[in-house]
Amino acid sequence: MPSTLSTPPLSPSLEATATLPFLTQTARDLATRFPGSELSDLVVVVPTRRAVVYLKNELSLAADAGSALWSPRVAAMEDYMVELASVQVEEPIALQLLLFDILRGVDKNLDFDQFVGWSGLLLQDFSNLDQNLASPAKVFDYLTQAKALERWDLTLEPAEASTTAQYFRFWDDLEKVYWRLRKRMEQDRLAYPGLAYRLAVNRMQNRLENGDAVAKHIFLGLGSLSRAEEKLIRLLLKEGRAEVRFDGDAFYMDNDSPNRAGQHLRRYRKQWDLPNENFGGPADLLRSLPREVQFVGVANASMQGKVAGQLLAESRRQNPKAKVAVVLPDETLLLPVLHGLPPDAVPEYNVTMGLSFQSTPLFNLVDLLFEVHLTGIREGSPETGYGVPRYHHLAVTKLLQHPFLRRYQQWLDKQADTPQYQALLEHVCNQIVKRNAVLLPASELLEIGKQHPLIQALFATWDNCDDIIAACYTLIDLLKKAYQDQHSAIEAEYLFLFFTLVKRLDSVFDCREQRLSVRSFRRFLYEQMARTRLPFSGEPIADVQVMGLLETRALDFDHIIILSCNENVLPAPKRHSSLFPYDVLTQFKMPTYADHEAATAHQFWRLLQRARKVDLLHVLPGAEGTRTGERSRFLLQIENDLLPQNPSMVLRDLVASVADDAPDSAGHREYGGDLVLEKDAEMLAGLRGVLERGLSPSALNQFITCSLQFYFARLAKFQEAEEVEERLGADGFGTVVHEALENLMRPYLQDKQAITAADIPGLLKLVPAEVERAMRKEEKDRHARPDEGLNHVLGQVAAQLVRRYLESLLEQPGALPLRVAALEEILETFVPVTLADGEALMVRVYGFTDRLDELPDGRLRVVDYKTGLVQAYDLKLQKRGEDAAAATERLVTEATTTADKVRQLWLYRFMLERENRPAANAAIISLRNLSAGPMTADMEFLTQDGQSFVEKGEALLARFVQTILDPAEPIRKTDDLERCVFCPYRGICAR
Repeated sequence: MPSTLSTPPLSPSLEATATLPFLTQTARDLATRFPGSELSDLVVVVPTRRAVVYLKNELSLAADAGSALWSPRVAAMEDYMVELASVQVEEPIALQLLLFDILRGVDKNLDFDQFVGWSGLLLQDFSNLDQNLASPAKVFDYLTQAKALERWDLTLEPAEASTTAQYFRFWDDLEKVYWRLRKRMEQDRLAYPGLAYRLAVNRMQNRLENGDAVAKHIFLGLGSLSRAEEKLIRLLLKEGRAEVRFDGDAFYMDNDSPNRAGQHLRRYRKQWDLPNENFGGPADLLRSLPREVQFVGVANASMQGKVAGQLLAESRRQNPKAKVAVVLPDETLLLPVLHGLPPDAVPEYNVTMGLSFQSTPLFNLVDLLFEVHLTGIREGSPETGYGVPRYHHLAVTKLLQHPFLRRYQQWLDKQADTPQYQALLEHVCNQIVKRNAVLLPASELLEIGKQHPLIQALFATWDNCDDIIAACYTLIDLLKKAYQDQHSAIEAEYLFLFFTLVKRLDSVFDCREQRLSVRSFRRFLYEQMARTRLPFSGEPIADVQVMGLLETRALDFDHIIILSCNENVLPAPKRHSSLFPYDVLTQFKMPTYADHEAATAHQFWRLLQRARKVDLLHVLPGAEGTRTGERSRFLLQIENDLLPQNPSMVLRDLVASVADDAPDSAGHREYGGDLVLEKDAEMLAGLRGVLERGLSPSALNQFITCSLQFYFARLAKFQEAEEVEERLGADGFGTVVHEALENLMRPYLQDKQAITAADIPGLLKLVPAEVERAMRKEEKDRHARPDEGLNHVLGQVAAQLVRRYLESLLEQPGALPLRVAALEEILETFVPVTLADGEALMVRVYGFTDRLDELPDGRLRVVDYKTGLVQAYDLKLQKRGEDAAAATERLVTEATTTADKVRQLWLYRFMLERENRPAANAAIISLRNLSAGPMTADMEFLTQDGQSFVEKGEALLARFVQTILDPAEPIRKTDDLERCVFCPYRGICAR
C-alpha cells in the first residue's frame, strides 16, 4: 500500500508561466518565496552540473536590479550524495585491484587475466545493488539458490577441481567477497558510486532519527531515480524538510497514457501522493504549443555534422537570440559536428560534453602500437603474452604511416645535426617492401631504423608492463617536440592527457606483483581512455550548446537539433550488461534495460516540451557503417501520436542531399570515360627509342591490348608499386618451376647429350632438391621462407608439376630422346622498317626462350613453359571458313589471349628463321595439360599468298611499327575492363 506524504503546494505563478524555461520558473519562485537569508539556507538538488550553472544564473536574474541575492547550496544529485556520504569515490582501476586481492584470499588459483574480463561488471553490479538499496544477504542467497538449481543433478556431483565446480563455488563465495570489499573501503572512507548512495541515505536517516537539524531541500527537474534517491526524498518529505518539483507534461503524465516517458513520474505521483502542481500542473505543452518539427534523413552518420551546421546557421540567421541545443546521443559525432559548424554564422558556442580520448587521432596511434605487439608470431611466455619478436608487416606499416609519426618525421628532417635520420620512416617502409618482410624481428626493425629512439620505443620487445609504460613515456617525449608550435595546441593537449593516463597507471600498478599480459594492460588503459575527456572552454550559458542527451535534463531551449535518431542509438540497444541474471534484477527492483529506455524517453520528450523548433536527424536505411537503418521509435510516436493531438504542430519529412553550388567549377567534373594521350613529337621520339632498344613479344601484346599501359611501362617507365607478398606470387611460382627444369636439364646441355628414358628416374629423384633450391633463390634476401606457410604448399605444387612433366616424357610418343640446344637463350634480330616519311628505322626484335630443342630433322623449336592451363584450341587463331587475309588481320589487331599466344609463337619462329637458323613452329607446354604435349599454332595462313615466312613476318612487323608511330593513333586505355583487374596502373586511369 503506497504511503501518503504531504508536501507544500507550489506557487500559483508557476502554472501561469509554464511556457518559460523550467529553471527560470523555479528560480523566480524560490527568490519570491524565500527572501533574504532564507534562500541561502536551502539545499537545491538538480540532475546535472550543467543544470547547477543554469540555475545559479537564473537566480541572479531573478533578483531585483541592483540588489544582492544570497545563493542557496546548489548541487548535482551525484555530487550531493557523495558529499552527504563523506567518502571519496575510488578510481575503477584501484577498485579492481582491491577486488582481486580479496578474491585471491578466497581462491588462490584465480588468474588475473581472466579476472580482468569480468571484474568491471562485478563492481558495476555491486554498485547497482547498493544504489538501489537491495539487501545483499537476500540477493546473494537468491543467487546461490538459483545456481544450485542450475547444477542440481541426482546422478552426479561435479569433481572438486573441475571448471563447473569452480564456477558454482564463485557464486557461493560472492556474498563473502562483497562484505570484505565493503569493509575494506569503509575503513579507508572510500566507496564506489553505489555504495556512496547507500551510505548517504543511511547518514541522512540517522540524522533525522536523532533529531539533528537538517536544511530544507528542494529537488528540481529529476527524472528516473534510483531506490537510494527515492528513499532520501521520501525521508525528507516525511519530515517536511523537502519539496520536489518534476518537469512533466500531460501528454505522457496522463494516467491512461501508453507513453513510457512518464513511467517513473506517474509511479512517484501515485506512491508519494503528490499533487499535480509538483509536476508542473502538469502543463499540456506538447499538445498545445505551436512548433515546427522536421525529420531530416541523411545518407551516412558523418554527414549529420554538416547538416546540423547548416540547420544551425539558418536558425541563427532567422532568430539570432534563440537558445539552441545540438544534442548528440552518439558522442563519436562530436568532431564531425564541430567541423560542420560555420564560424561566420556561429562564432560562439559552448561544448559541454567533452571529447572522448578514444575519438582522438592519438588513440588511433596507441591502438596501432598495441596491434603491432599483439599480432605476428609469439615466441615468448604463453602465460603472460609477452615476447613478440616478429611483427607483422601490415601492422608495422600502418603504424609508421600514422599522421602523428609523419609530423615527427617532418620535424626530424629539419634537424641539421642528425642528417642520418632524414626520411627515416619512409626508409623503414621501403626496406620492408624490398626485403619482402612478412614478419620482422624486433632486432631487424631496430637495425633498419638505425637505432633511433622512436623506433626503439615503438618496436623494442615488451617483456613486462614496465616496458610498455617506458615505451609510452618515450613516445610522448619525442612527439611533443614536433607539436611545440602554437598551431598544435590540440595535439599537445592530446599528448598531455595521454601522459596523465600513463602516469596514473604507472602509479596504480606494481608490475612486480601484478603480472599483466599485454592484452590485460591494454584493457586497463582503454578503460581509462574511455572515461577521459578533452574539455572545451567556452561561455557556460552561451546561446548555442553542443551537449549529450543526459546533460539536457532540466534545461530548455527554443530550437533543438538532435542527431542519430535511429533505433539502437536513441534509445540505446537492449543489452543485459550484468553478471546478475535478469530475474534477480526484477526481483530486487534493480534497473533493467526497460527502465533505461523509459528514462531516455522522458529525457527526449521533456526536452521537446518548450521547444518551438525541432530538427531530428536520422540515418537512412542501407547507409554504410550504421548500426541500424530504422528510424527511432520516438520519431514514429511524434508522427502517429503527437501530431494528431496537436493541430498547431507542423511536421515535415525531408531527405538531405548534396547540392552542387557551382556545377561548372573544378569541384564538379564529369568523367568522360577515356584517357587519351596524343602523340606529339616528343612522344614519337620516345616511341622510336623503345623500338630501337628492342620490341619483345610481351611488349607488342601489351601495346595491342592497352597502348596506355604500354606507355606507362615502356615510355614513362612508371614503376609498379611494390608490396610485401606474404606468399610466392604467380610470377615467382612460374620462375621456380622454370628454374628447376633448367637446372635439371643443364648438365645434358653442357655435355651435349640427349635426355633418354633411362635418365628420367634419376631426374625424378633430383626434383625436390632442385625445387627447394629454386625457392630459396627466389626468396633470397626476402623473408618469405620456402618452408613457411603457404610457400611450403606452393613448393610442393611446383615439385609435383616438374615431376609430372618428366613422367609425361615417358608417355608421349617421340618425346624422347630429348636434345636440348639452349636454355634461357636470348633470341634477337634487327629488322629495317621504312616509315611513312621514307625514313628507315632499324627495329630490334628480341625474346627470352625457356628452352630451345633440336628436333631429329635438325630444325630448332622454341618451347615456352606455361604454369597455367592452355588448351590446343587456345592456339587456333584462324576460324573455320575464314580466309587467310582475315586471320592475318586478327593477328595484327586482335587483343585476345589466343592472339597474344599466337603472336608470341610467331615472333619466336620469325627471329630464328630471319637469322638463318632452321626453325620449326614454336610450341607451348602447359604444365597443367601435359597430355597435350608441345602445342603449336597453325600459321599456314601467313604464307598462303606465296610469300615466305620471313618476308611475311617483316611485312607484319612493319605494320606494327607504323601503327605504334602513327600520330593519328593516340595512346588510349583498353575498353576490356577484365584486362584492368590486375593492371598495376589502374589507379592512374580511374579504373
